[in-house]
Amino acid sequence: MTNFAHPVFLLILLIFSFFLFANALTDTILQGQSLTTSTSITSSGKEFVLGFFSPGNENSTTSSYLGIWYKRASKKTVVWVANRDNPLTDSTAVLTIAADGNLVIVVGRVSYMLSNISSSGNTSATLLDSGNLVLNDRRSGDILWQSFDYPTDTLLPGMKVGHDKRNGKTWSLLAWKSKEDPGPGVFSFELDPQGTSQFFILKEFQTSKQQKGFQKYWTTGTWNGQVFTLVPEMAMNYFYSSIYVSNENESYYTCSMKNPLVTARLVMDISGQLQVLTRHEMDEWVMLWAQPLAQCDVYAYCGAFGTCNQRATPFCQCFPGFQPNSVGSWNAGNMSGGCMRKAPLQCGNDIVANGQKDQFQRISKVTLPDNSIVLSQVRSAGDCQSACFSNCSCSAYTYDSSNGCSIWREELLNVKQLKDDDANGRDFFLKLAASEFLSEGKDNGIVTTHNSLHYIVYN
Repeated sequence: MTNFAHPVFLLILLIFSFFLFANALTDTILQGQSLTTSTSITSSGKEFVLGFFSPGNENSTTSSYLGIWYKRASKKTVVWVANRDNPLTDSTAVLTIAADGNLVIVVGRVSYMLSNISSSGNTSATLLDSGNLVLNDRRSGDILWQSFDYPTDTLLPGMKVGHDKRNGKTWSLLAWKSKEDPGPGVFSFELDPQGTSQFFILKEFQTSKQQKGFQKYWTTGTWNGQVFTLVPEMAMNYFYSSIYVSNENESYYTCSMKNPLVTARLVMDISGQLQVLTRHEMDEWVMLWAQPLAQCDVYAYCGAFGTCNQRATPFCQCFPGFQPNSVGSWNAGNMSGGCMRKAPLQCGNDIVANGQKDQFQRISKVTLPDNSIVLSQVRSAGDCQSACFSNCSCSAYTYDSSNGCSIWREELLNVKQLKDDDANGRDFFLKLAASEFLSEGKDNGIVTTHNSLHYIVYN
């Protein structure tokens, strides 16, 4: 009996090992195989991993995404997200190949299609050492779909950003919403649709409750055959080669690495900066260059009623009398939501709270907010102040003998704090609720380049 047990045991072990081997995932997913939330595949050279992940603190979020990240980086660095618009909250989600040959994420009875191809159904998905996930026809070997055609916020060597003129496809980079949310953010990087060889960083803004628009606020300049004219740093790196191609079929930018031991990535960051980062084998990422050079050059980086100081950490502060609209967003690195008043204005000359009227505070040595309204008929500082005070929608004003009177209605945008000796620095006067002035000497994080506060009380 004992002698008979060993062959049976070995047979069971052999069968179990066979099924385990047959279902094991390496760098490829075959039909009949599935990638679960607890499994992953790694490229053959162990450069990249494909799997499900939770951004930020993985223990503090219930949302998960299918993504690709570096295998050898000390900190998880995600370069591609499949379902950035559709976060998953079900741990039973799987990535598999459907009967028609398409890649799909299946959650219960719901399927999210990653690819939309017509084939014989005999396909396989492979993660390459370039970071590209490709869906192949197993008979012909042709690539039917690839993740490189659907970039998120990162350009890897070999990827393209530009236009596919044959298929009407645009390859662009779209920043994450925040460090903990890979959903589409407000910043994008794309080729000029007018046909020039320059690329723009665009910022999305709300034109109405239903519509959105995009504003150009930085450009690479045009391609001169070696570099983009406004990014001279490109000519001084020894790690990668930049390539710009334009013909009747496509126009795009790409890059290739000069040293196989060094890797690089170009990222459209949530801050609005376009960043190139490099890493040598297991080292930490090092920023090679970033544009715009100054974080505060990003349009309205700190949102409404926020000021940006390139020399401060963090860059953004709310105006005195204001606080972040979303503390969570600010802590996550997304400050574009701006600030809101701590106390409402009394609005108008005749409305008084506890015997106090709204007052003005001087904000010194800054760039003036955008979208000012010039009051050409106003000829004195006192009249300019009166015009703002009596207008309930007026948030601030400025006056000088050279430029006259200007006021701002509603939100104040794109204010930068300058150095004391900067000749471009201007002053304006911010309307605040009287309650903000009741505790004199209190440190309220006032945005001014002087030690003393400047209060103006309207009589």
